[in-house]
Amino acid sequence: MKKLLLGIAAMLATASAHAAIIPTLVGDPTDAGDGTFLYTYRATLASDAAALEGSYFTLYDVAGFDRVGTVPANFQVSTQLLGITPAPVLPTDDAALTNITFTYSGPDLNFDGPFSERDLGLFEIYSTIGVFGFGDFTAETVRNQGPTRGTLLANIGVNAVAIPGDGAGSFIPEPEAWAMMVFGFGLVGAGMRRRNRTPVVAV
Repeated sequence: MKKLLLGIAAMLATASAHAAIIPTLVGDPTDAGDGTFLYTYRATLASDAAALEGSYFTLYDVAGFDRVGTVPANFQVSTQLLGITPAPVLPTDDAALTNITFTYSGPDLNFDGPFSERDLGLFEIYSTIGVFGFGDFTAETVRNQGPTRGTLLANIGVNAVAIPGDGAGSFIPEPEAWAMMVFGFGLVGAGMRRRNRTPVVAV
């Protein structure tokens, strides 16, 4: 329960402040029919961020990682047990579980406008586990406007990832956890309407 509350707090902080890249799980993982489950994430570039060559986001501690599926053009994928992490943030990172980093290698994106959120596309991950819960993500881009334009912008938040389990189904919170999630998501929605706040982490 404590981890759930911390997760909601982290999501609220990320959504109510400026951020870099925010990945979110689209629907539930689906059975791929080959002993794996497909997790599909949509990544969004924040309105105050620009993706330059080398900008990235990392999903931490993906249990049962099997392979990466389709990713948008101009993104490369790497896997590692620790990192890749922006210097100013400190995610939970289990050295026994795989991290997946998606690194941008295309032309400058959103540096000269329009200064609005940009959909970066869908990112697919396959896991041998269909049970999901909360795990950290981080991202690093640069600011696209203001007196600190071009400086590094990093964020940290919580998302759904595969967690150790038997693969028989999805993580189902306790009733009180559902109540907290509904409350937390309501606060996230309210926070997103007031986006012009101090960045989560910036260097």
